[in-house]
Amino acid sequence: MAPNFGSNQSVTLEKNKVILITKRTVRFASNVYQTHNISGFSEGEVDIGTIPWIILIIVLLIGLTVRVFNGGSGWFLILLAVAGGVWNFVKPKHYGLLLTLNSGDKKLFTTTDKPGLKKVISVIYDFIETEKDAAYQISVTNNNVTGNFVQGNVGRDAVFNSDD
Repeated sequence: MAPNFGSNQSVTLEKNKVILITKRTVRFASNVYQTHNISGFSEGEVDIGTIPWIILIIVLLIGLTVRVFNGGSGWFLILLAVAGGVWNFVKPKHYGLLLTLNSGDKKLFTTTDKPGLKKVISVIYDFIETEKDAAYQISVTNNNVTGNFVQGNVGRDAVFNSDD
């Protein structure tokens, strides 16, 4: 089972980033890290939180009370509480690519694309294990994770694209 990163860990959240991994560096935005300073890449489910049930119950009770004394005005609060309850059950799952550094710093890239994330992590593992000099680019957005080799020859002449 994949780890659950949860909201209680001290990590820096990175959204909609492109990560470039070479044999010597890992780069995203204005951050550059030497590859040997990275202690791991991992994936897991990210807890994006829910609306606390006690708040939804209070809004519902206020809505019911207002509806009794003021007719239709309370319906808005009642519908708001019901919508919040539905959101708690149907919210999309988010997954994260966690980059852990030797210093203890952690960078979390979030997405809803679990199959793409698993494929990219598998390719990162193969890339790190190979002796070939190349660069691997990962694009992490909310709905999609893609990766491809952008330079070098990693065992074949064609460019690898993990979108296939």
